Amino acid sequence: MKVGILVELQQNAYECIAKAAKQGFNNGQISVWDMSLYNEDIIAEVKRACTDFNFEITAVWCGWSGPVDWSYPNMYLTLGLIPSDWRAKRVEDLLKGAEFADALGVKDIVTHVGYLPDNPFHPDRLAVAQALRFICKKLKERGQHFLFETGEELPLSLVHLMNEVGLDNMGVNFDPANLIMNGRGSCPAAALEFLMPYIQGFHAKDAKKLVAPECKKQEVPTGQGDVDMPKLIAMLKENGYKGSITIERENYGSPNREREIQDIKEYLIGLIEAK
Repeated sequence: MKVGILVELQQNAYECIAKAAKQGFNNGQISVWDMSLYNEDIIAEVKRACTDFNFEITAVWCGWSGPVDWSYPNMYLTLGLIPSDWRAKRVEDLLKGAEFADALGVKDIVTHVGYLPDNPFHPDRLAVAQALRFICKKLKERGQHFLFETGEELPLSLVHLMNEVGLDNMGVNFDPANLIMNGRGSCPAAALEFLMPYIQGFHAKDAKKLVAPECKKQEVPTGQGDVDMPKLIAMLKENGYKGSITIERENYGSPNREREIQDIKEYLIGLIEAK
């Protein structure tokens, strides 16, 4: 296993990769929320940066158009493929993201599907399954994989959805903090054990457990929350996971961000190298 970082790609794409490399990272996922970045000039800049800094892109995290509200309860109405008014456009966004990833030689795309209804017969659930089947068929033609980022769905609902879609190019990008913050699993280790056959990516992110009457939580630096990261890393090692442990820290703009990321990186390397 290796430690990477989630890079938020912007118009200065070369500098975004360069900054990650200067922080000591040689790999990471890139996150794209600005659809105008899906163009030949940005592809060339990203390729040049990856060559110059020997940086490997492990996945492209694909955002989507339209309203995005992570707060409770608006998150149920705005995220992923759930909003019917935005579903077709977001399918288009994800396919453009996959084309962008393919141009970069990247096989994995990651996104949040949204607050998938637990009821497998719910109309939104059926519509999302149909949309995912269309997306995953397109990806499969290029040998790409669609990875669900955990956090909004119950683990059981996620596995049932993958079974329902019925294609073999789906997997999971496991984010333990999202499960805690969204009240979808207070024990990430149990969720990881259940989802282990599908794990193809992992976000090192931490959070405090919800305490009633809270309905939403904020993340904290990895190692300072209620995610048992030593146990999760040990489980990944025991099950032969060889991919990247990707640091995601959402305190963008904080003066402490770079120092925190370095501390998290050292913490994770220690866990990976522990016997």
